[in-house]
Parts: sequence; C-alpha cells; structure tokens
Amino acid sequence: MNRNLRNHRLAVAILAAAALVAGPASAQLNQPMHGDGWILAAVHAPGYHGAIWRTDLWIFCDPVEDGTTVELFFNRSGEDNSEVHSVLVPLTVHKENYYIEDVVDHFLGIGDGSWLGAIHYRSNSNLQVWARVYSISPDGTESYGQLIEGIPTGDASPGKDPWRAREYQWMYAVKHTANGRYRVNVGVVNVSGETGTFDVNIYDGAGNVLDGSVRVEVPPYSMVQLSDPFADSFGGEWADVRIRVTPADDEASFFAYASVVDNATNDAFFVRGMKRMRPGD
Repeated sequence: MNRNLRNHRLAVAILAAAALVAGPASAQLNQPMHGDGWILAAVHAPGYHGAIWRTDLWIFCDPVEDGTTVELFFNRSGEDNSEVHSVLVPLTVHKENYYIEDVVDHFLGIGDGSWLGAIHYRSNSNLQVWARVYSISPDGTESYGQLIEGIPTGDASPGKDPWRAREYQWMYAVKHTANGRYRVNVGVVNVSGETGTFDVNIYDGAGNVLDGSVRVEVPPYSMVQLSDPFADSFGGEWADVRIRVTPADDEASFFAYASVVDNATNDAFFVRGMKRMRPGD
C-alpha cells in the first residue's frame, strides 16, 4: 500500500488544516505555515578531511492538541520511495517547538554508515520546519554548514510548465573557482509518484547557455544530487552564472537546489531553486 492510500485520513485532515490558512496562495508564495512539505536535502555521512555530515531538524507546530501528528518520510537518494514508511515525531500536548539532533541517525540508526536524501513531512496541524545540514571536524571543535527551510509541497514546479519557463527551477547566487576552492552541487527532488527526467543547464550572466547539459532521472519521491557537474564551465571561474532545471518529457513535480561548498573548510550555503513568476501570476 503506498503512502497516499495508507494515509487517507491524514490527507483529509491536512486539507482541513490548509483551509484555515487565510487567503489563496499564488504560485511560488511560501506560506509561513503549512501541513505538507519537504526538506530538500538531509544527510548523515562521512565527509572531506575526516568530518562527519549530519542534519539537525526543528519543527514548529501550531496548534498541538490531542491527536496532532507529525510524520517524517525519509526518502533516500536514487531510490523509489513510494513504499517508504513514515515515522512519527512524539508530540506533547500544547508544546509547539521540537528539536531533533542528527535526525537521520536518530530515526534510522545509520551509525557509521552513509545516508543522503530528502525529508517529506506531513501533519494534521500547521507547521514550519527547518534543518541545519553541517559537518563536524574530527576533533569536534569546529562545524560548518547550511540552513535549509522546509518548503510546502504545493509550491513545487509542475512537470509541464504552462508559463513557458517561468515555473522552471532557477538558481542564482552560485559561485565557483578555477583553483578548486569552491564547488557547486546541484540537487533535483521529485515530489511526485512518477519517475521524472530532468535537464540541468548553466547560463552566463547575460543569459547565454554554456557548454554542458546534464540529464538526470529521479525515481518517485526521491532526490539526486549531482556532484559539481559544471566544474569546468566558464573555465571553472564564475560568480554570476545561473543554473536551471527543467522537466524533459514527463509529469513529475519537482524542486531543485544548489549547494555551494568551500572545499577548504566544508562551509556551505544553500541556494533554493525559484520560479520566475511575476506579480499577479
């Protein structure tokens, strides 16, 4: 039984909660509170220089009453997660804030192993969710990382863009260096039950397509992170390029992101893909 059939009652409750949000939401408007959303990247794994990458999670839930639930689906990278089971976050009545340290290992018990993926969360109440993905030095004295904010599932880009490229996923504020100081990883997250095929392209500051296009297939409810796919573009030295992810030929809804990492320190910043919508769209 897939997650939709298994959670029919919860889905009804989510719709009821969503109806309480004031006013309709236009495309690309992130509602501050929502009942169904995604953390686009989460990890528990060894990293460069002997560091350990991990993910801490914060959940703000309002209201928390008897019967309030928060489900987390851990969707492993590159796998079909249609049948993945959810775990429930223990809630205390009238307690709104929750912090879960090293959330992947906390619920999945990864230990010394490696896990990369995305977290889908759902609740019959309103939520806001944040994650900090970061590395800890081998001696435990230093840490670097990035903050990732939960995004409502309804804000995903559609498989076929009725707005002619405006609802595709664009990433700005990316940086690379020819000397290898910075790398730019690109992630594509499929939030639908259909396998998705996506094209990833890079443009210069004037909007010209640069050499190098990557096609990636992403299973249902999964993500794939490309490791520095455009390392040699523009001679490896660029700070004003754009990266765009578009669906190739299917109906899968999706998000995209870039993670810009300083190779010398493991420090990073997260660039969420955005839709180029105009006021009133």
